[in-house]
Amino acid sequence: MTSPNDISRFLDQVHRDWQTTQGQFPNNTHPPSQWPIPFFGNPATALVATIGVNPSSGEFNSDRRWESVKTKTDWKLRLRDYFRHKAPPHEWFEPWRTGLAVLGLSYEDGSAVHLDLSYRATTAMLKNPGTDLAEFRRMVEHDADHFFRLLLLCPNLRLLLTFGPIPPVNPGRPESLFGHLFTAAETRGFRQIKDQDSWKLWHEPTGRVYVVHDADTPGEKCITCRVVKNLFENRDALRASLAR
Repeated sequence: MTSPNDISRFLDQVHRDWQTTQGQFPNNTHPPSQWPIPFFGNPATALVATIGVNPSSGEFNSDRRWESVKTKTDWKLRLRDYFRHKAPPHEWFEPWRTGLAVLGLSYEDGSAVHLDLSYRATTAMLKNPGTDLAEFRRMVEHDADHFFRLLLLCPNLRLLLTFGPIPPVNPGRPESLFGHLFTAAETRGFRQIKDQDSWKLWHEPTGRVYVVHDADTPGEKCITCRVVKNLFENRDALRASLAR
């Protein structure tokens, strides 16, 4: 059974990795006044995780108040209490917050958490023409080891929600985050399985199973519309996955 100490030890490992590998990924990462962010919210209580590629560099703008984080203990508490902090959540989370409400879940009450494949904040991964795509993918590949370890430390987690792309290795059409998640999982002890109308990740050594759902609605223009419409249309099946 996972304890808060397990999450704390995990964060110690992430912090050590961040300190020793920063020089390996210099071209895209945000300037150094930052901390690693493997998650936003409380992994120890969440039933569902929204999944992203990596944090936004805008997370460390002055209005986000990260300058008050002085110690590792401060950092750990800021991650856990991110959605209850005096600084409001980054605007990037608004589509997810609205969509989660359709399922009766929220980051604020601890039933949802946000996890990123890479814990490093970077400049815009697709909109920035200066993004070093090959380095970005090396970064994600390295950091994803921590992501998949964290999945197994979330004792109540049953549902993973994805949205959007991940940059390609070389210039070209981006890969879906949904598809990439399965590809990355296969090299880390997970198997992809299809059960009726849902896709799942199964970790055979522990028996843990996660339903994975891509919360996108092609044709809708705004991101919030795409997420909310998808989750509304699939709400019964997704709620059922949480009740198993």
